[in-house]
Amino acid sequence: MLKEWPLSDLPPTAPPVADALRGDAAPPRANLKQWLGALLGLVVLGLAIWGLNMIAGQVTLEEIMADVRATPSHLIVAAALSAAASYVVLVGYDWLATRHLGYELPWSTLAAASFASFTMSHTLGVTVLTGGTVRYRIYTRAGVRAADIAMIILLCGWTFWLGIVAVAGLGLVISPDLATPFKDLAPSAERWAGAILLAGTLGYLALAALWRREFRVWRYTFYIPDGRETVLQIVVGAIDLAFAGGALYLLLPDTGAPGLLTFLTIYAVAMVVGALSHSPGGLGVFEGVILLLMPEAPKAGVLAALVMFRLIYTYIPFLLGLLVIAVTEWQALRARRRNAMT
Repeated sequence: MLKEWPLSDLPPTAPPVADALRGDAAPPRANLKQWLGALLGLVVLGLAIWGLNMIAGQVTLEEIMADVRATPSHLIVAAALSAAASYVVLVGYDWLATRHLGYELPWSTLAAASFASFTMSHTLGVTVLTGGTVRYRIYTRAGVRAADIAMIILLCGWTFWLGIVAVAGLGLVISPDLATPFKDLAPSAERWAGAILLAGTLGYLALAALWRREFRVWRYTFYIPDGRETVLQIVVGAIDLAFAGGALYLLLPDTGAPGLLTFLTIYAVAMVVGALSHSPGGLGVFEGVILLLMPEAPKAGVLAALVMFRLIYTYIPFLLGLLVIAVTEWQALRARRRNAMT
């Protein structure tokens, strides 16, 4: 739970994260860590473009479109349902975050904020500025304090990473047929990496369960989620990853495709690398990693699956997210007009 602190010094249109925690302080200058992060993102993006360029020489657009047309309709429908289930599970991110902060918001508010913000960040990237701004607009109208919205954004992101780390760690440890690029790193490298990820997850879970000390950022005091809440974060994050990755898995060609758990591990790695690249939605980088870690699958078929997955999981939800934002803004405008007339 969070302790109260006055927000009277904040302007009514304070940005959702930066000013919410530090008052009216000027934004800090870019430090070495930020520059290194940006440089790492550029390197990853450059490598992805180089890899995709090499792969593009091995397939033609006609081959990719032929594989798209050859995909059975029932698999496309199943993939769409799996993607929709992922977005339903994503509401749990906001529910866990708001409950931790002591809010009991209507499911309609949680669903609108979650869906609209995630569709924006999945497509445009820069989660804090895109999805964060959407959450700020919706949650402030629901009575959530600006500083708490910043924490909601952080907690939702943390749930995402806990789920990815847990799935990747488990998959790297127990998957018997992990992709060749992992095995080429070193003998048993994938199992060592998985053990480290699982140890980190369990270590944080123990910390959350046993250490209930408060943390302070400027004038904002908070507690990390406890052990029960952390378990729920891991479960919700893992289920979301399973549905999202499952949508792509259903569209993959039968030839050369790994088992589901192995593929979910590959999907998790691709999501991490895509996030590090800072490209919008990991575009290009995500696809490059999937292709790299599935060397035995036909590249035209994998690219066709990725094209359909982007359409089903990213671009159609993005348009629906824009509609949700338009509806919520219209409802807010009507409410202001009614209040002005009374």
